[in-house]
Amino acid sequence: MKNNKYIVFDLSGTLASMRPARLLLSKKTLLKLSKVYCFAIITGAKRTETLNILKKIGVIKLFPVDMIVTKDDTRLRKPDPRLFRILNCKEIIVYIGDTVNDARMAKDAGINFINIRDLLNII
Repeated sequence: MKNNKYIVFDLSGTLASMRPARLLLSKKTLLKLSKVYCFAIITGAKRTETLNILKKIGVIKLFPVDMIVTKDDTRLRKPDPRLFRILNCKEIIVYIGDTVNDARMAKDAGINFINIRDLLNII
């Protein structure tokens, strides 16, 4: 049963490789997590590109469209921590990313951060 706690992902280099489009986390892991947590994305990619990638890697249904923030949706850019407010999540338990800007943004917002490389080493 899902609660109102969110895991927020960066897209490129974290959740997916863009070219070629492929999932970087296992689908099995994402499906298990999606039973407990809600998912969201903050990415510097364009909205159409983001949605196309999510479709190609087969996880579009796990990410509600209104919980995806792209560069087309705001003038804010990473590492601006105000990006998290756009999501309007009840509680963000962790932001998963792959860059120093991702880590800085989470820290400045007071949100836990996991580097995808570290996560991949433990799962």
